[in-house]
Amino acid sequence: MKSNLKLKTIDDIERELTIILACERKQKSDITLSQIFDFLAESIEVSIQGISYNKKRTTINKLLGKYKFAKLISTGNYTKANQIPGFPPRDLGDAQAAELRLKTSLTAFKLHSGPFAEHQVFGELDKKQWERVHSILATYLFGYIQLFGDEKLRFLKDRENKKDKNFAEKKHHHHQGQKKKEDRGDTKPSGHNSRKWKNKKKSHYKGNKNQGGGPK
Repeated sequence: MKSNLKLKTIDDIERELTIILACERKQKSDITLSQIFDFLAESIEVSIQGISYNKKRTTINKLLGKYKFAKLISTGNYTKANQIPGFPPRDLGDAQAAELRLKTSLTAFKLHSGPFAEHQVFGELDKKQWERVHSILATYLFGYIQLFGDEKLRFLKDRENKKDKNFAEKKHHHHQGQKKKEDRGDTKPSGHNSRKWKNKKKSHYKGNKNQGGGPK
């Protein structure tokens, strides 16, 4: 399903999931929310835990896999010519369990440092590459979920307002801290150059007969 989303990281997936769960929504097809969540969670779990493939990858398959991976990354989305095998899965009928499974898998992926499993088509992938695959997959799958515009806009607006409020508070606290330092005299006057004073040569001190002028 084509989507206007552009998810690139696991954090992006988590943020979009938060929006989906907070907003009124409906499905764009007969695919349920639990099917979407379960399929994405399974993909993430497989990347961490790995599964054994009976079919050995030939040199041609390896090269083809690298080409397909590069193509997916360059386009940033799945197309009709490059659909996801196995989707949609069977509906297990428990949306809450699917939601929890997805949240758990996202956290597990962030905490997992390796090793990572081979992809069935793309072959060996590191964490960063798997993250891109999961993000593109999430973009594709979340495209099946339609959020009511007003709900999503209101949610995003509230979140931006919270960010602006937090930023303003931090700025206010910073200015207050600076003012207290100035009142105590902790801050140096503008234009003060400490290095200049440190590097300044003492030309006259006790015991120096020629007053720092060097041997004569």
